[in-house]
Amino acid sequence: MPLDRASVAEECVRQGVYIGVEPHYLLAVAQLRSGISSDDDGERKGLFRLTQAEWDANSNDDDLDIHFTPVQISSPLRQCAVFAVMTSRAFNAFAKANNRNPSTKELYLQQFPGADTTNLQRALDDTAALIGPAADAVLDEPQAVSTLPAPDKPTPGPPNITPDPIPPAPGAPGAPGATLTLAMLQRHWRRADPALIQGMLATAGVLGRLGINTPLRMAHFMGQITQESGGGTEMTEKLSYSAERMMEVFPRRFPTLASTQGFVRNERAFGNKVYNGRMGNRPGSDDGFDFRGRGCLQLTGRHSYDAVGRSLTLNLVDNPDLVNDPKNVLLIAATEFVKLGCLPECDRDNVVQVSARINLGHPTSSPGAINGLAERKRQIGLWKQEFGV
Repeated sequence: MPLDRASVAEECVRQGVYIGVEPHYLLAVAQLRSGISSDDDGERKGLFRLTQAEWDANSNDDDLDIHFTPVQISSPLRQCAVFAVMTSRAFNAFAKANNRNPSTKELYLQQFPGADTTNLQRALDDTAALIGPAADAVLDEPQAVSTLPAPDKPTPGPPNITPDPIPPAPGAPGAPGATLTLAMLQRHWRRADPALIQGMLATAGVLGRLGINTPLRMAHFMGQITQESGGGTEMTEKLSYSAERMMEVFPRRFPTLASTQGFVRNERAFGNKVYNGRMGNRPGSDDGFDFRGRGCLQLTGRHSYDAVGRSLTLNLVDNPDLVNDPKNVLLIAATEFVKLGCLPECDRDNVVQVSARINLGHPTSSPGAINGLAERKRQIGLWKQEFGV
């Protein structure tokens, strides 16, 4: 039975953003495998034509709080969630084995080895027009979701924030090291808390151990954290909005003045409203507020707090304010920076893609989707001068 294409597109956007995979890829695969219908094809069932074995292997994930029963395989909405999990796992497996992102075709073959990809481009083309309206219906920032390029082009993947420890990383061959100094911070972080400055200086050695150990890498890192934290003055995301500002920034959640009642200048209620149900934040909880942006890179969302905390053996889920402890700020920001895959882009001096990985969680072909890109470029230019790049 054919399904409503617009509704499926919206669910692909919703699950893609929550799990951290490209919504257009999910929708294109649904088109390729079933024509966006709920019919079965022999042992392959439903929207994504999954076998019972594929469903059973991917329909429970404690980290993502996904728990479905075997008989729910025929639910189109649940198939969107499970296939998003399958896509995330396949992307990570390919990237780990090949040290690069897969193309759309490679990602599909990672999931379904030996599958026919002849009509993959047509599936991408046939679903491209659905992505924009679906993102507009689901998200407050629809420009963050874009259509995919051709099947042979690299595809963006999930934010690479995992709980695995980061091994020591070498610098670029032959490149001299770089040192963060008090004079530098006094020039660029003039209004920051003195305790924060002292904590950063006392722990600056962690940057080199995590691979932020060349002048160019240091310039990119310091430029990005300067932009993200307002030079150390905005270490916790402000969620105190007027009614008018809510309606301007989050028009889908606050379409009318009446809809803002109870949320004006109420940071807890507002944070839960706009952040719950994504980034690992649980609906009906205080996660949206508790795991709002903190630290030099504005670590956001229960999933990232948990993953970075486990990497560093810090319990950030139960103690989120540890992110802003002066002795932790550089360690946490550097860990996030490396896990997001920023170092290779730093070595290429690719400001756009470093910024995309930090702001969007993945590479982008749409620089306009990156918040504060002009200021990021300016700050990196200033820090390049400091490190002699």
